[in-house]
Amino acid sequence: MKGIKLLCLALGLAAFSACDVGEVGDEDGNGSGNGNGMGGGQTFTSMISPLVTGCVGCHGGGTAPNLTSFSALEAKYKMKPGASNVLATKGDHQSITYLTTEQRATVAAWIDSLP
Repeated sequence: MKGIKLLCLALGLAAFSACDVGEVGDEDGNGSGNGNGMGGGQTFTSMISPLVTGCVGCHGGGTAPNLTSFSALEAKYKMKPGASNVLATKGDHQSITYLTTEQRATVAAWIDSLP
C-alpha cells in the first residue's frame, strides 16, 4: 500500500511540474507572455482591435501598419516607449479622426506592456 501511495505521489508531482501555469500564448500560440499571463496577441485583440476597427479598411494589409492582428503588426509599431511610438502619436489623416487622447494613452500603455 505504501508503494502505491509513493507511486501516486511521484506521478502527481511529475504531472504538476510539467504544467505551464501562467504561460498563455498569444494569438499565434507562441507563448510570448509578458509576465501578466497575457501574450501580446491577446492584449492586442482585447485592447487595440476595438480601437482600430475603423482603420482596417486601409490598414488591413495594403497600407502600413497592418492592424489586423498582433502577428501582422510590424516590430517598429511595437517599440517602446509607447508615448513616442507612431501608433500613439499619429495625428488625424485622410480627414479621419485617428484616436482620442484616451485611446492614444491606451495604445501607449499597451506598447509599454509588451515583453
